Amino acid sequence: MPGLTPSWGGVLAEAASVCLKGEEHSRLVELRVDGTFDETLTLKRFGVTLRMLLSHHDEEEATEMGACGIAILALQNLANVVVVRRARKGMGFDYWLGPSEGSLLQQAEHLEVSGIRNGSEAAVKTRFLEKARQTQKFHTTTPTWVAVVEFSRPMLRLVKLSRPLRIVKS
Repeated sequence: MPGLTPSWGGVLAEAASVCLKGEEHSRLVELRVDGTFDETLTLKRFGVTLRMLLSHHDEEEATEMGACGIAILALQNLANVVVVRRARKGMGFDYWLGPSEGSLLQQAEHLEVSGIRNGSEAAVKTRFLEKARQTQKFHTTTPTWVAVVEFSRPMLRLVKLSRPLRIVKS
C-alpha cells in the first residue's frame, strides 16, 4: 500500500478492532458488502488490549478510522486498488486510490468513508446519500468510491460513482 505506512495501517486496524470488539463480535467477523459488490468478506480483528481501548477512547474518531481501515482493505480485495495518498481536509474525500500495480495519480480514484458504530439500514442509507452529495460538490470527473461501514451488523455499503449522482426523492 504505497500511500500508507505500516504504522498508519496498524492504527486503522486497531480502531476497527476496537469498534468490532465494542459491538461484541468475535475475532473472526463476517462483513456483508453491498452496492457495487454483493459479497461477504471475513475480517480477522486484533485481540483488543487495554492500551488499544485507551488509545482509541474517542468513539467517534475510532469509528471513522476503523471504517477507513475496513473500506481500504475491502477495496484492495474487491477492486484491486490501493491507497496512493491521503487527501487533505476540505477536498470532499479521504483518500486517493490507484491500481495496485501502477499507483499513478493520473489513474487515481477518490475514496470517501464514513462509519456508524450502531445504526439501522435507514441510517446507513442516509449517511451514504450525505457522503455521495458531499463528493459531488467538487464537480470532478474522477471516479469516487463512497463507503459506509456499520459495525454492529457489520456491513459495508460500497458504491463507485462514475458521474454526478442524481438523487430522486421517493
